[in-house]
Amino acid sequence: RGRRQPEGSQGSQGSQYDTDPATAPESSDERDSEQWHRLYPPISSPGTRQRYKADFGQELRRYKELCAHMDGLNERLAQLAAQLDQVPEDSAQYQALAEEYNHLKDVKRSPEYQDKKRESKTLRNKLFHIKRMVSDYDKL
Repeated sequence: RGRRQPEGSQGSQGSQYDTDPATAPESSDERDSEQWHRLYPPISSPGTRQRYKADFGQELRRYKELCAHMDGLNERLAQLAAQLDQVPEDSAQYQALAEEYNHLKDVKRSPEYQDKKRESKTLRNKLFHIKRMVSDYDKL
């Protein structure tokens, strides 16, 4: 492996949480939307509003945990990339940095990381829906 691979067009600041409409399966977003409408229909009482707000708070905590984990990994990759650009390729330091960099790239490709990425996208959609339902109720 030795030499790190370029990050591509996203770079370290790319939004891995958003999906590209050209590559995302259309039915997945539609299915999510239908699911959220079934689970969280328009609010008709203060009690329902309170339940939605409680659900929102709980899910927001999980979403923030997932994002913090993924952001931390991406920040470390960016740091390593910058360090690798500063160190001679034939040095022991370069080898150590490259090993860590490649390990973290493997972590990002792992099924566990991909599951976290999907979960964060699902939670994001759920949070947007709940927020919209509460906002619509508050406008009435």
